[in-house]
Amino acid sequence: MPNSAAPIGCGSCRWSGSARRRRACRGPPQARRAHRRSSSRRRRFRSPRPRRSRHPCRSRSPPPQPGAAPQPGPGLPQGPGAAAGRISSPFAPGVTALPAEVCVAFAALDEQRAGRLREALQAAGARVVSTRVEQPSGYLVYVPPPPTRADAQQRLAALRAAGQADVFVVQDGPLRLAISVGLFRSEETARALVTRLQQRGETGLQIAPHGPVSVRIRLQAHWPDAASAAAAGPIGSRFDAAPRDCD
Repeated sequence: MPNSAAPIGCGSCRWSGSARRRRACRGPPQARRAHRRSSSRRRRFRSPRPRRSRHPCRSRSPPPQPGAAPQPGPGLPQGPGAAAGRISSPFAPGVTALPAEVCVAFAALDEQRAGRLREALQAAGARVVSTRVEQPSGYLVYVPPPPTRADAQQRLAALRAAGQADVFVVQDGPLRLAISVGLFRSEETARALVTRLQQRGETGLQIAPHGPVSVRIRLQAHWPDAASAAAAGPIGSRFDAAPRDCD
């Protein structure tokens, strides 16, 4: 008669790899139930597995203590000369922004004078930009033709009373009955006369190109700061080119 009690060592038959022990564990239902209860008790009271230690490369650094100085990160320079190699940002607080360039323009000159002026400006440390323009040989300041000759004579007398003696009435051409106030080589000089006469109450004056058109060179000098740009005036006066602000 087969023995109903489970053989010794059958507590681990469920996970044992031995077919002989598995066959020995097959028995009456009472033996199987007793076997399952003993197996569950062993699993319940099994000692816990030891906790694995954290990998040293993954260990967390301790939190910073209050009042402690921040430690430099990896890849940053350390030591007494670290401040010298530090890169400062223009957007960081307390950092002064770089000064903007100062641009000085000159009146259009002929190619020979413009070339000498460019060399003098570059020798003084300026970055020079040149532009070729077509410029007339002169600029005419005039008063548009009035409706009648009598109105032209009346306006002529008013201009002479304002101190402009060299004026006359145009007798023919598209500007017939217009009043010629002056003919100038540069547009800046013509605009200066218009401004002076406007201050004396003479309005309505206009400026028109006059004479043949020639190719001229217009220069713009870019300086690193205002102190360096102060040299533009003396250099321009040597070539009869008055400096002014860029447009």
